[in-house]
Amino acid sequence: MYILIGGKIRKAREEMGFSQHDLGTALGLTATAINYYEKGKRKVSIEEIYRLAGVLKKPIQYFLPHNPVKIKTELIRSISMIPVLGTVPAGRAFFTEQNLLGYLPVPSEKAGDGLFALVVEGNSMAGKGICDGDMVLIRRQQRVDYNGQIVCALVNGNENALKIWLKENDKIILKSANPSYGDIVLDDDGSLTIQGVYEGTFKFQ
Repeated sequence: MYILIGGKIRKAREEMGFSQHDLGTALGLTATAINYYEKGKRKVSIEEIYRLAGVLKKPIQYFLPHNPVKIKTELIRSISMIPVLGTVPAGRAFFTEQNLLGYLPVPSEKAGDGLFALVVEGNSMAGKGICDGDMVLIRRQQRVDYNGQIVCALVNGNENALKIWLKENDKIILKSANPSYGDIVLDDDGSLTIQGVYEGTFKFQ
């Protein structure tokens, strides 16, 4: 079964023009992990199928075998709802009850991990497969795990941004993944607040 899923992953990746490194970066994985997926050497969890579907712009059913009754049953039983807490970028903080737009179904194992969703406005992250109208999954945390991680940040207390976080000497750079959009460069003086880190993308087209 995992060999079949791996073949679907490889085909979808090639259709998107992604290298294994590109896909791994979008998912927060290594190229080796993607290679193992595609060869069926690594099991693919339900959560990972969700994330692959978002990045590769395919419906979840695309990755499932032709007779996926057992998988579909497991999928239905393991779904929880997480809040959709506004848009990004936007003009104000989104951790308020009045910004609640609705709820999104996700794997239950992730729902209790401080996960929430935001609707993307603009195409500054299109180079990472995150486009206008997509819904991104964000895990609440106030730290950055590594240079180059995609984060949702609050700049100067009033402006939200979904960007690639980079630190160079005494500067913080919130980098766009689209050359048509500028980067945000800040002094490392505490004016930037990390609201959460990127976990995946849902496509609705």
